Amino acid sequence: MSVDINTRLAALPAFPTLSGPRVRLRGPRPEDADDVFALFSDAAVMRYWSSAPMQALEQAQGKIEEMLDAFDRREMLNWLIADPRDGRVIGSCTLFRFDARHRRAEIGYALRSELWGRGLASEAVALALDWGFRDLALHRIEADIDPRNEASRNLLGRLGFRPEGVLRERFFVGDEPTDSELHGLLVQDWRDRPR
Repeated sequence: MSVDINTRLAALPAFPTLSGPRVRLRGPRPEDADDVFALFSDAAVMRYWSSAPMQALEQAQGKIEEMLDAFDRREMLNWLIADPRDGRVIGSCTLFRFDARHRRAEIGYALRSELWGRGLASEAVALALDWGFRDLALHRIEADIDPRNEASRNLLGRLGFRPEGVLRERFFVGDEPTDSELHGLLVQDWRDRPR
């Protein structure tokens, strides 16, 4: 099956908006800066990230600009997760590192820590996965996590990802080298998952 993922990405007129029962994925806006800062300045959210928590609102404004620029180049779809009731940004979900030849991408996500444990991140990630497999015709989506991040491992497992190995000291979290645990999900596994 010949699929041109780059053509499909280029044809997007704007960030696709994806809606679930409790979350909506949408493109970032300049007025989201306060919420983006609240998300990425939270030390609990950033515990396993390879960058430090944000220290200033200007960093959130810059991140929104980077998200929009990356979309303009069709290198990344960095959705913001919004509460559909009031539009408040509560997280982010990103498809990135598109590999058109091998029909592969990576996914990443973050959710405000006070909302953990409610299934909101799982719902948001599932929306992005479904869109990536259906609309981009991806064959495989990968996620890599810090092996200490049990909650993220559980989320991926519930969505059908399989652990595929550990890469030693692949990233630095702060000044500490840390391993990276790779998880993969194939389109057929996604289609065949229990509902």
